[in-house]
Amino acid sequence: MSRIGNLFKKDVLLGIKDVWIILEVVFAVVIMLMLLFVLPEDIKRDTMIYIHDSTGIVQEFVDKFAEDFELESEMYVDSREEIIAGMQKNKSAMGLIISKGENTLYRTELLIQPYTTDAMMKYIEADMEDLLSILHPPFGAYPLDVYESVKITSLQEGLRDELPFNKRLLPPVLLMMVGIMGLFIMLAMIGQERSDATIRAFRVTPTGMWSFLLSKHLILMVVSCITFSILYIPIMGFGGYLPALLIILLTVIIGSSIGVILGTYFDNPMGSIGWVLLLMMVISLPAISLFAPIFSPDWLKFIPSYHTLFGLDAAMFPDNNSHIIWQGAGILTAVGGVLFVLSGLIFSKRIRREA
Repeated sequence: MSRIGNLFKKDVLLGIKDVWIILEVVFAVVIMLMLLFVLPEDIKRDTMIYIHDSTGIVQEFVDKFAEDFELESEMYVDSREEIIAGMQKNKSAMGLIISKGENTLYRTELLIQPYTTDAMMKYIEADMEDLLSILHPPFGAYPLDVYESVKITSLQEGLRDELPFNKRLLPPVLLMMVGIMGLFIMLAMIGQERSDATIRAFRVTPTGMWSFLLSKHLILMVVSCITFSILYIPIMGFGGYLPALLIILLTVIIGSSIGVILGTYFDNPMGSIGWVLLLMMVISLPAISLFAPIFSPDWLKFIPSYHTLFGLDAAMFPDNNSHIIWQGAGILTAVGGVLFVLSGLIFSKRIRREA
């Protein structure tokens, strides 16, 4: 233990001397301040809809149920020309004209912007069909008591749709700033040791290659705890802190183990930049699924960062999904354990063969 302790102190001093520890902490503070004071809590922007309703049915419905509906994004006008004028001023606005139909009870006409996609049009058409079905006296194809008897029950506790944007952005920020940073730093530390020829000296010392690597893993874990706390606590408080920290530290082990493997085969960090960029692209893919769950193919779950992101999300925004945390932790532990042992064996074997 004393040998590892001495190596740990040496790595701390080298990290401060090479300023990567200082930079890591400074960047964490900057990103935390940006999440708190620069990025907005809400980036949603409701589309303005100009409505010309000669039948009066929409206005009557709104007036009757005004307490249950928020219609700040809708504006009632008296003519088609007013709709067009409003759409010309507001490029994200749409228009809706409702009038009495000849063969149907109501006739609707939707005015859209030139760049509106076909998929959006189909969505709007389906939405309008549902709306007019509700508005049709007496409130659709069924009697009013049928609608009143329908109850909606949420099977998931929590308010997932009301999460502030800056907090929702925190899991991918933690993944990139803390979880995967170990890959770059481990690669840089090993590259520095190889360029200084200090690794060769360790081959003939009692310390051994495993202690050499373990010290570097430990320094990365300590720095990761610091930067994680700087990013997490000011934004989220201590809620979910420990399970989120567990998830991120397991991810650090995976990243630093990959860094060891890359550092074994490349004499300097720049030589492996192509592999690093490729890994970053692959690692970033699960973030799409986090923000757009409709994109969630099964093969995406084979990327460890998938379980990091969803584990962090479950820890930070708890509802009845705690199983996701422990499922993610188990998978990350298995992957990290295999990579840790494999990277150590590859490193030790290859370094001892070098002249």
